[in-house]
Amino acid sequence: MPAAPPECGDADFACFRGSFRTLVSEPVEGMELCAPELELDCVTTDAEGAWQLPGLPKDSDVFLTAEHPDYVATLFPQNTSMDWYAWHKVAVPPFVLETHAERMGEVLDPDRAQLLFLVWEGLNIDGVDTERIEGVLGDLLAPDGDVFYADAIGLASASATATTSSGSGGALNVEPGEGALRLEAPGGPCVDQSFSWAFEPGDPVPVPLRAGFATAIDVLCPLP
Repeated sequence: MPAAPPECGDADFACFRGSFRTLVSEPVEGMELCAPELELDCVTTDAEGAWQLPGLPKDSDVFLTAEHPDYVATLFPQNTSMDWYAWHKVAVPPFVLETHAERMGEVLDPDRAQLLFLVWEGLNIDGVDTERIEGVLGDLLAPDGDVFYADAIGLASASATATTSSGSGGALNVEPGEGALRLEAPGGPCVDQSFSWAFEPGDPVPVPLRAGFATAIDVLCPLP
């Protein structure tokens, strides 16, 4: 008889949990989350948008994919040492990426990868978002690509030269592969390892990029 699959709370494995919401904080039901590099069953968000995925290797870099017919297919890289934290994600509607591309004079290529990043002050364990960081400069070191910054409402701005009050930005139509993103805030380098794959202080943030997906990362940066 096959062994029962692990559950959240099994000390031998890590477990991610959280929820998906729309831009107006409504729950997203039916979002499918998978760990495509691991032999784990996919899970689907319930009527409250909640999900949990047990059986992850401990203290390891993994990535999850999130797919739903009404939203952008998204990839989340994360080290499982943070499995105590609840991951509350926003489902990105297609018009957001399409508007980014239109504003930057591009057309989205389904055979390329997209990148979205958010720079902020720290953990929002109490459910209240922490301060977004303005003035952060990004440099996509690998593969070669141009970084854009978003305006105050979170849409790409061709005139922005650093992050604004939304603290967000990204890169469009990037060659799939293993990327590297360097982020420098007015208060110093963004070096915290909590919300991405693990990296050494001073090194760029590792960013897995897959065709047809938007990789989404949150990065903690020091305040000025």
